[in-house]
Amino acid sequence: MKKILVICHDIPSMTVGATLPIYHLIKNLSNNYELSLICFDSNKYSIQELEPYLKNIHSIKIPQYLSIKDQLLYTLKNMITLDNIHTRSFLNYYYHKDMSNLIKTNVEDYDIIITDMPMAFYTRNIEHNKIIYAFDAVGDYNYKMYEKAATLPSKIYWYLNYFKINRYEKAYDKFDSCIVVNDKDKKLLQRKLNVEITVVANGVDTNYFKNQNKDETKKLVFLGDMSTPPNNDAVKYFVEEIYPLILKRHDIKLYIVGRNPSNYIKSLSNDNIIVTGEVEDVRDYLGLNSIFVTPMISGTGIKNKILEAMSMELAVVSTSTGISGIDAVKNKEYLLADNAMTFAENVCELIEDDNLQSTIGENSRKMVIDKYSWIKASKKIDEIIKTIIND
Repeated sequence: MKKILVICHDIPSMTVGATLPIYHLIKNLSNNYELSLICFDSNKYSIQELEPYLKNIHSIKIPQYLSIKDQLLYTLKNMITLDNIHTRSFLNYYYHKDMSNLIKTNVEDYDIIITDMPMAFYTRNIEHNKIIYAFDAVGDYNYKMYEKAATLPSKIYWYLNYFKINRYEKAYDKFDSCIVVNDKDKKLLQRKLNVEITVVANGVDTNYFKNQNKDETKKLVFLGDMSTPPNNDAVKYFVEEIYPLILKRHDIKLYIVGRNPSNYIKSLSNDNIIVTGEVEDVRDYLGLNSIFVTPMISGTGIKNKILEAMSMELAVVSTSTGISGIDAVKNKEYLLADNAMTFAENVCELIEDDNLQSTIGENSRKMVIDKYSWIKASKKIDEIIKTIIND
């Protein structure tokens, strides 16, 4: 049996978008390969669920800092080592000399390496079969954030990130294959890379995200990691420009669900807006009468939260940015709205028309079952692996 070494920036979890594909890759490839995992451990997620699928697990503890200042201090401290001078990992939060040594001493035991984007620099100069699971074109996202930044410190922060990641992404050419989650990100990376890039769309566990919540009360739900700028931007846009238009016609509550709410998000809490913070099970907030809003105006990749909401038979109202990368049919499987007035009108229409709400929800679940399966995604990755190993 061929051996795969999987390298991830944290313990893969089915509750975190950044590690979700790696989590399902491990579960679905374990029948055909002997898998081992090397990762950091932020002490936030459990490896217990994945233990049956892994031959070996090596992890190194890493602190998790929510403030940019603390992250920067930790990063600068780790940068000042002889090993990092050789690695040339500029401002990389995930650089750690012990991790570098751990990977170097283990890679030869495996037929191929699969690494996620934050950990790619550890193996870029190692001569070995290897795949970079990049997910998104992050450099382009950081440049857009730099362009829209309103203050000089913000502009400096986002430009440094763009400079770092744009340089970082060019190292993907040293891999045998690069995987991204949608065609948009593929095209962005193809402008500067020569590596073979394959689109493998994220999937959904449709048995887990299956709605049995018959909540009669209609509500609006926004779901996501609330510490990220795209989600903060989306909530700000919705609360300031869209929600007031809805409230003129309907008294309906908005639930903002997700970990690490920023101070701005926390300040929104009132009788109509419920900020939950991290919840044990997001499905508790995705009842059949929930209307799922994704007023995204920035961000990259496929929004897993939309696929999960669709799998739960929720009617989704989204901007073009939010639905980007999801092969869904407008007005059949979701409603599209790229301005505040249209967004509010679409939400109100769903509030007023139970049949429309249920029909779009049913159609969207059928679409997810047909097109977005983790088993299909893993089969596509398996094909890439076999091509590389057999060459």
